Amino acid sequence: MAEAPEIDVRKFVDALPAITIFVSNDEHYTVKFANAEAGKMLGYTTEDFINNRRYSAYSVVHPDDLDVVDRQAELVATTGGARIARYRLVAVDGGFVPVLDVSRPWIDHGSALGFITVILDLRLAPELTGPSKVFEQ
Repeated sequence: MAEAPEIDVRKFVDALPAITIFVSNDEHYTVKFANAEAGKMLGYTTEDFINNRRYSAYSVVHPDDLDVVDRQAELVATTGGARIARYRLVAVDGGFVPVLDVSRPWIDHGSALGFITVILDLRLAPELTGPSKVFEQ
C-alpha cells in the first residue's frame, strides 16, 4: 500500500468546506487567522479580515444576532469548553447567511486569549436552520 503524501496544513485548512478562524478575545473579536472559505462563503476578501484591516468578525454578524455571539463568547471564555451557536452573517451582497458556529477557547495561563472557530454554512442543510441561539448544556 502506498504511503499517504505529506500534507501542507495551510492548503488543507483552506480546502475545508467551512470557515476556520482564530479571533482574539477582545471587544472587536480581532481576526488573527482565517482560511480561504471565509472569503468564499461571504464574498469578502479574506485578507480584509486579518487584524481587522477592513472588517472584523463582529462586523459581519447580523445586527439582531450580536447578543447571541456575545453570549457564546462569554460561555466559551468562562467555561473553557466548546460551545455551539446558530446565527446569521451578512454577505458582501447584503444577503444573510445562516451558520452553525462551533467555538472553543485558546487558553494560556488560565485566560481565554481567543477563540478557535469553525463555521458551517447552513444554506447547505436548510433542515438545520432556525432561530438564532446558543445551544447551552
